[in-house]
Amino acid sequence: MITQYPAQQSIVFVAKECQIKSQFSGAGATISDGRLVVRCCIPRRYGSWCFYCTIIHAIPATDPFVGHEYKNKPNHAPFDTCMYVAGARKYSPNQQVFEKSACGRVWMTIHSPSIRTSGGGSLLDAIELNWDFSTCSNVPMQIGLFDNRPLSWNNAIAVFSIDSVEGFVITNVSLGEGKLPAGWNTGTGFKGPHCLWPWVGAGDSHIVAYNCLKIQPTWMEDNSDRINKLRIGELVIPGTHNAGAWRFDTEISTISRDSFVLCQDRSIWAQLVHGIRYFDFRIAYYDFYPREEDRYWLNHNLIRVRPLLPLLREIRAFLDSTKEVVFLDAHHFPLGFYHQNGAPIQEVHLGLLRLVQLELGPHIATASQFATGPGTRGPTLQTLVDADKRLLFSYVDNNIVAGNRWLWPILPHLWANTNSPSDLFHYLDRMIDISPLPSARSPLFSAMAQTTPTVLDILFLRGSLRENADSVNRNVTARLISRWRHNANIISSDFFLANDVIDVSIALSVERSNRL
Repeated sequence: MITQYPAQQSIVFVAKECQIKSQFSGAGATISDGRLVVRCCIPRRYGSWCFYCTIIHAIPATDPFVGHEYKNKPNHAPFDTCMYVAGARKYSPNQQVFEKSACGRVWMTIHSPSIRTSGGGSLLDAIELNWDFSTCSNVPMQIGLFDNRPLSWNNAIAVFSIDSVEGFVITNVSLGEGKLPAGWNTGTGFKGPHCLWPWVGAGDSHIVAYNCLKIQPTWMEDNSDRINKLRIGELVIPGTHNAGAWRFDTEISTISRDSFVLCQDRSIWAQLVHGIRYFDFRIAYYDFYPREEDRYWLNHNLIRVRPLLPLLREIRAFLDSTKEVVFLDAHHFPLGFYHQNGAPIQEVHLGLLRLVQLELGPHIATASQFATGPGTRGPTLQTLVDADKRLLFSYVDNNIVAGNRWLWPILPHLWANTNSPSDLFHYLDRMIDISPLPSARSPLFSAMAQTTPTVLDILFLRGSLRENADSVNRNVTARLISRWRHNANIISSDFFLANDVIDVSIALSVERSNRL
């Protein structure tokens, strides 16, 4: 069974299905130490499918979920041309294959605006089915929503006709609470990608392409054999704009949906588990709280959303239990950090730095140790992983950076400052092409892939951030696959589940590593 991603593939199988025909390893090699090379054959209706592989992890046959992880070896190909992709430590028998397509691709997203139903209610988090068969000679006739890996149209929850080579359809089925699978909902779960409940399938009489809505909690480690040789400025990094604005957590409000403040609908922990690795934080300071650590909040402009401290602890818990690299960006200080004349209030900035060092200190990769100089692309992932320093903290104030050399300098943000989707993409197309600038102090740059409402939009309640995101997120996916494919670094979006930036970023990072 083949788990297929753009430009990469791995094989996952249940032990009972694979008959080990030959063992090629030297004396002393075992399944558990990652050195057991075997030739396997899986019986098929007509003959057997055989391949070479290295067993890198095995689960005992007594385990309720029996499975192996290994690297696929094409016949006669050297092992160093193969790649292990994102295998989970345990596999449910019906979730071995995450994505498959002989040509083209299908994927799932979540509709960011609510949908008014015929009964006068609202449907939240409607599931979208997306397809792109523009490079295929044959385009499937239909696409469907399933609650498990698609095997037959008889199992479909809903089926829709395909009348174009690429497109999408919005279903009337909600994702629901979106509980994180594989143990990640309440803490550290199993490594590798895992499927949430919805699946998409496309085909004619038979289903020829399918995919699921995934989490990618350990995608950097899963692909470390390839992408760890990339410098951080060469990666494609999925990010969230105004990452902390996902639900109000103040003394007077816990609202989770509004028009012009909240930009995300998943917690920082859930964003990390889904695969987000860059966080755009807007931090404000309120001196009326008795304890200094309680005075720092994440805002959207002048509006308080959530206290900072719990979010730093979510990042710390994630770094403690994975080998992922995270990029945290103090991008804007809307309140409390500056005097009226614009001079920084030193004690407020230093208080924030103390808080970050206290909560994240063991994981911080300091610029003084790891920066590679202006105009360069920064350290490799391998350098950061080997040092076990996997949190980079960028800071928007150069004066503060100059006095605190562990901080990473201003990270350039490609911000169009427009409420027009067409103007946004014209701007990003141009700016991504010329970034990073040769004189850039930071090895990173972020494409701010969202529109910005005007003051009149907000005053007269014209539209919403969710509607704005809906008008751009599909094109963000398409642009990343095409126009931005070779040069994009960080892609920051609103309501990230409404695009496919995470999976595409992983595939493109692997693709870039293949060129080295």
